[in-house]
Amino acid sequence: MSSRTSDPGEETGGSFWSAPQREGILISDLSVCEPQSAVLSKPKEDCWYTLPYETKDGIKGVLLGKGALASPPDATLDLEPRGWHAIYLGVYRGGIAIGKPFHDPCLLKVKLSDDDLFDMVRPSVEDRPALNTVIPGSENSIEEFFWKASELGGQSLVMSYPRAGVQTAAHLAFVRLVPMTDEEVAEYRQVSGGQDTKVLAAQYDGGSAHDYVGVETVEDLRELHEPWRDTDVGKLFLGTGAGGSMWYPTKVSEMEWAWDEVHMTEQARGRGEALRGYASQGVDIVKTQVDHVHSMGIEVYLGFRMGGPMAAAPPGGRRVPFWRDHPEWRCRDRDGDSITRLSMAYPEVRKFYVDLFLELADYGVEGVQLINTRRPPFVLFEPPVIEDFKKEYGVDPRELPVDPDGHGRLKGATTGLDYPHDERLERHWAKYVTTFMRELREALDSKRRPDGGRLGIVANVLGDAAYNRSGGLDLETWAREGLADILVATPSGSQPVDYEYFRKATEG
Repeated sequence: MSSRTSDPGEETGGSFWSAPQREGILISDLSVCEPQSAVLSKPKEDCWYTLPYETKDGIKGVLLGKGALASPPDATLDLEPRGWHAIYLGVYRGGIAIGKPFHDPCLLKVKLSDDDLFDMVRPSVEDRPALNTVIPGSENSIEEFFWKASELGGQSLVMSYPRAGVQTAAHLAFVRLVPMTDEEVAEYRQVSGGQDTKVLAAQYDGGSAHDYVGVETVEDLRELHEPWRDTDVGKLFLGTGAGGSMWYPTKVSEMEWAWDEVHMTEQARGRGEALRGYASQGVDIVKTQVDHVHSMGIEVYLGFRMGGPMAAAPPGGRRVPFWRDHPEWRCRDRDGDSITRLSMAYPEVRKFYVDLFLELADYGVEGVQLINTRRPPFVLFEPPVIEDFKKEYGVDPRELPVDPDGHGRLKGATTGLDYPHDERLERHWAKYVTTFMRELREALDSKRRPDGGRLGIVANVLGDAAYNRSGGLDLETWAREGLADILVATPSGSQPVDYEYFRKATEG
């Protein structure tokens, strides 16, 4: 077994937390953790187990761990040193592979005994070339990393793990406490950030990220966002669902999977149980998160995926009632067949979405977010679109030739459709979406953000001019008319973001 840290020669800037440590106080025998009745030398369902180890670089100790099916009580480790210390953790993955989709079974929760909330820590993963693959060699290694700095004075380290909806393994091999100088304490406090440095935004999409699987208490919800505290994150873009299938007690639409008696997948079951659990407690998960994030001085923008009112079963089976009850307002392909999204060509659809955003604005947030990057365009070949196009251009848009070279940039992956690459048609589609943006802007102006200012509109859009044009997203008009305040440029597959295009589109 080896201990993995970065090369000392890689250190830049002299920041103590970016350097590997070989000094300080090493606590490597975790068999002393309490309660002793729950610490055994062999696996047991309601206990932590211990395992002696020795690394190639000379660290000897006894790690504390639990398997995915074990459910021991929280364990505590007394920390005797006093004063300011940098705290490093040695975490072990073992031979457990990461599951799909997006589930890492190696999750350890830690906090100091006087902290309110836990932090989630895990061994490193890499996101390329494949999503969430283990760093080569980490299954045989203990990875040491800086956790945080704190002024110690008799606290204990508390070790825990997610208890709801997911099976997780957790292993801690050692704790290293490195005394800090007064200069290092001042540096740590300085880089913790302030209002003048909060220039970053964090994104929790409505269907990725945590999915609410593995959370069941108010503290769990707060812990999702606690990592943003004392950082340069000044805005949180928080997804609340998809296309009307929402994750809160909506009056405009319906909660996603909250009341399903039978679920089609394990993921759906986990999320449904979490949502039902909160609803039964009278907990509004969106309000809880908004309040906690606001307490950290961070702005919140609530939104959802615009293209998700229906998902095929399995795995989803989601059907927003508005989509289900109004087939006449769905998008249509060239053959007139129904598509799994609603059409912005219809005033009733635009009003449905406006009402959802007004409902989100009532949470006292700084603005709303339109996630347009899933399955645009939101207008296709509906009867009013066809008739309007005929009047303007004298031709039926369904008779336009399909682009033989694939220049219709959204062909296939994003829309699941082949359609003509014709700028007249794309501009025509964009008119309906821009009409929606104007209606949304006007409706939001009837409300105010907590500080009395104008509610903002964030729009997640595609990565360059061609992609946005194909998606019916007229960013130039949105910018010129003040219909969007923040554009989140999203790469389209392997295509990079064209920042020059965005500079020109938003200039002035």
